[in-house]
Amino acid sequence: QVAEAVAQPLLGTRRVTLVAGGSGDIGVSRLPGEILDVVTRLPAAVEALTGVSVTQVTGDKCHPRP
Repeated sequence: QVAEAVAQPLLGTRRVTLVAGGSGDIGVSRLPGEILDVVTRLPAAVEALTGVSVTQVTGDKCHPRP
């Protein structure tokens, strides 16, 4: 659900410009990693801005067990 919410604004995007430095993937192959990075950092950012812990609010919903 978090990944969907982060990706939602990209649905209407006609062009994405990625600026990269250093080594690693370039171009479109970099986009999934960038989205994953945003999703990974999002809970800490939300908590820092609001004082609300996303993990406590969502419980195991964000961390499904195999």
